Amino acid sequence: MFKKVLPLLALSLIVTTQAHAASNSNDQRIRELEYQIRLLTQRVDSLERELERKHDYERHDQMYQCQMSVFGSQYKGRSSSRGKAITKVVNQCISDHDEMFCRPDAVRCKTF
Repeated sequence: MFKKVLPLLALSLIVTTQAHAASNSNDQRIRELEYQIRLLTQRVDSLERELERKHDYERHDQMYQCQMSVFGSQYKGRSSSRGKAITKVVNQCISDHDEMFCRPDAVRCKTF
C-alpha cells in the first residue's frame, strides 16, 4: 500500500507547487498590467490637457468654467466646449468617488 500512496503524494505535491507558482505568476502579471494602465491613463490625461490648452488658445469667443462639489471636494474644468468642461469635472470626481456621486447634472457652469 505504501508503494501506491507515495507516488500519489509526490504527484499531489508537484501539482500543488505548480499551482502556487502559476498563481504567483498571475498575480505579478496583474500588478504589472495595472501599473501600465495607470501610466497610460496619466499620459492620455496629459495629452488631452495639452490638446485642450491649444484648442482654448485658438478659440477665444467663449469659455465655460464648470465645477461641482462632492463630499467637500471641489472639482473644476474649463473649456471652450461646455460638454468637454463638464466631462473634465465628472472625470476628476470619478477618480476620487463612485460614479453615482459624480453626475453631470450636478455640474454648474458659467460662461466667460
